[in-house]
Amino acid sequence: MPLLILEGGEGCGKDTHIDLLKKKLDPTRTVFTREPGGTRFGEKLRSILLDMETHIEIETELLLFLAARAELKRTVIQPAIDAGKLVISNRFGLSTIAYQIYGRQRFDMTPLLESASMFIIGDLEAHYILLDVPPEIGLGRVEKRNDGLTRFDAERLEFHRRVRQGYLSHYNDGGRGVCIDATASIERIAEQITEQMNRWNM
Repeated sequence: MPLLILEGGEGCGKDTHIDLLKKKLDPTRTVFTREPGGTRFGEKLRSILLDMETHIEIETELLLFLAARAELKRTVIQPAIDAGKLVISNRFGLSTIAYQIYGRQRFDMTPLLESASMFIIGDLEAHYILLDVPPEIGLGRVEKRNDGLTRFDAERLEFHRRVRQGYLSHYNDGGRGVCIDATASIERIAEQITEQMNRWNM
């Protein structure tokens, strides 16, 4: 089975739709995970990367995301796929392009990201569903959640606009990506996700 990734900027609804998929899909045949995180090591890195008090260099940030991904792929994703299970992840490689390359405006790090991704991911087949929402709307949703901001939530609007540009520019790089309008109703978005999963025989 392939790897299915739900991607998108802050407030796009990834958590909501992953929760809906958890209720719908057979738990014995599906593994849900997230980035950064999904492993004991990855969750520790997640707490560091999202903490508002964390102040690190952009290069360090990128490498920590890659370290979390390497552990997740090796210990969770690959074993599940080898066992014939569908893996659904909240974020994966596309987020790194959008946030660390476009958001941080560090296109000079692209060669590093590409070579590291090749080493970590290899020939793993990933399908991407991008839930696209204008950052003005997405950040408004985040504020209404009132569950605390991450250091990425708190970035300036211009940062989030660049992140969206990164997503829209690269979501279908491998020919296995679709973009869904995340300003639609939850019901309509859920229908579109299901329709796309059926097209991919998931």
